Amino acid sequence: MNRLAKQCFMGVFALSACVCLLIQTGFAEEIAEPKTDETIVVKSTKIERKLENVTDSMTVISEYDIKSKQFTDFTEVLRFTPGVEFKQAGGPGQFSYPKMRGYGEGHFLVVIDGVKINEGLGGSVGHFLGQLDPGIVENVEILRGPQTALYGANTTAGVIAITTKGGVEGQQINFGGEYGSLDWKKAYASSRGTKDNLKYGVNVAMTDSGGVHKFETYDNQTASANMGYTLGSVELGASLTYMKTEFNSAELDESSDDCSQANTTHWAFQTPDPHNTNTYDHWIGSLSVNHTINEKFSQKAMYGWFKKESTGIDIDDGFLGYQEAPYDGFVFGGVTYPNAGDRVPVSDGGNGLSSNTKNQNYQFEYNFIYDANIGQNHANTLLLGYEYIKQEGQKWGRYGEAEAEAKNDSFFLNDQLLLMDETLILSAGLRFDDHETYSDQTNYKLGASYLFKSVGTTLFTNYGTSFRAPTFSNMYDPKYGNPGITPEDGWTYEGGVRQSLFGKRLNAEVCYWKSELDNIIVYDSKQKRFYVNGTGAYVNRDNGETEGVELGLSFMATHTVTVSANYTYCDSYSFEDGEKFRNVQVARNKANLDIAYDDGKYTFNIHPYYTGPRLRWNGDIEMDDYLRVDAAASVRVLNNVKLYTRLENLTDDKTQEGLGYEQPGFYGIIGVEIEH
Repeated sequence: MNRLAKQCFMGVFALSACVCLLIQTGFAEEIAEPKTDETIVVKSTKIERKLENVTDSMTVISEYDIKSKQFTDFTEVLRFTPGVEFKQAGGPGQFSYPKMRGYGEGHFLVVIDGVKINEGLGGSVGHFLGQLDPGIVENVEILRGPQTALYGANTTAGVIAITTKGGVEGQQINFGGEYGSLDWKKAYASSRGTKDNLKYGVNVAMTDSGGVHKFETYDNQTASANMGYTLGSVELGASLTYMKTEFNSAELDESSDDCSQANTTHWAFQTPDPHNTNTYDHWIGSLSVNHTINEKFSQKAMYGWFKKESTGIDIDDGFLGYQEAPYDGFVFGGVTYPNAGDRVPVSDGGNGLSSNTKNQNYQFEYNFIYDANIGQNHANTLLLGYEYIKQEGQKWGRYGEAEAEAKNDSFFLNDQLLLMDETLILSAGLRFDDHETYSDQTNYKLGASYLFKSVGTTLFTNYGTSFRAPTFSNMYDPKYGNPGITPEDGWTYEGGVRQSLFGKRLNAEVCYWKSELDNIIVYDSKQKRFYVNGTGAYVNRDNGETEGVELGLSFMATHTVTVSANYTYCDSYSFEDGEKFRNVQVARNKANLDIAYDDGKYTFNIHPYYTGPRLRWNGDIEMDDYLRVDAAASVRVLNNVKLYTRLENLTDDKTQEGLGYEQPGFYGIIGVEIEH
């Protein structure tokens, strides 16, 4: 970390201390009742629970949290939380690769309005989280640790459950616009409300932006609708989200040599490319029926559909420009450049052939819930569930052709006991997955927590098993596929302490976890070819472990000032033939501090974010750590008119997340919103 970054970080922590001192000496009378874990109800557990009754380590992000910080990028929303980090490459809407508890994509699940959107071809969500418009999001619930007993495959690290904006009491119409760095332009509008038994929310947004290089662009068109209708004891629900995005990126040339060896030097440069475009179309829809049979019994059925189509094309534009040789004797394109600084011509690596994919998920789920008191101070909630999901995947074009589909039937149960006036909580879950391609899977999870009411201390612990399913690409890729691979399997233990003080105005949590995966699927270039045109194949080979500590703290100092912070230590590594390797793109240390002020007319927020060094994709070079300080503010100039701004990287510090990719420096937007 450079000297300026350290000074800024210490300054922000000093400011935090001053705020707390000011509170103690002069503003104690302004403290209002906070919204606590006992008033927040979570739904991603499939049994609606108060947050304080969840044995898992969990974070809930509200619409207010998102809006008050004026986020333009959904990855920034998630960065605020323990255990989640990103490798971002390029400007707005470009490449983003999420990590959770040291695991990469395919090891955590993303759910939108109850619909699973992980793709059959790759098992991930692609760049979706970096392109989702924060303005359509009402709520985010992040369940950390294995959720296989509830959700099935690909949940070793956890689940990110996102709810789009639905109805509100009364009627609310908002519209606004933004302008900012890199020629950022955005227009948006929403209409939300309640009419008789109908609750509705409709949101639209259009974004157009440049990038950090010439020719880099990003376009996003998003529309969402979330409806609910109550008819006696039956509640009907429907949601639909459409998102079309397109970005054009620069040409990247980079050393693929092992730069940890002697006489090798890493080099990378990006050259503006006028025609290197990726286009994505996402459709996510759901229909649901909730029926309250009586005080003890209820049931819910949901049908969900997800569709994603993508096209990537890099037209051969010939000569793109010059770069400078990074060192003496630099070799590029078969030509040796004797002196550092020599001009190196760069030609387009594209060939004009498009690469295309299409993924679809069809999902049906039924839940039957029994909820009853046991005596005077105890309660039991039992969930019995069935899920059917069919995934289809297809690819064609530049990288070959493949097409596959798979069906899975699942039966699961989850039971929660609230004992001794909700001081002792026990939970257990069991799930059986019957997949038509790979072997059947049975997984379970056990959890417990105990609250010492007199001191506000809660101890909690969980243990669960999990698995990651082979993707269609793992099994059927025309070059590297291996139909014989099997699911990865693993387990996770976590335990921690929660503490509430000062009438629950201060809440803190410490959680330790350790996770192990066996039979990890990797690409092995030495493996026997399974297809005529193949070079190597996917195999079950490695084992892996992650362990770490997550700390979180929030303090409602006054009814206008809130201070929150979190820290994550994560050690993530894999074993190949008994040799231990640190996993790439995972920082061992990550920290957030946030100080927020809101008096109804003015809001102000300052947020330093630190991430430690991480290895680049090749595992040979450790990138620098960095500190980024962001700020946001708004003012209500009229009752229904608000001006706002968000400023990122105030110190213009160099941030490295993808070595070779240039990141925006200081970045800011200004906006106006009109409410009716």
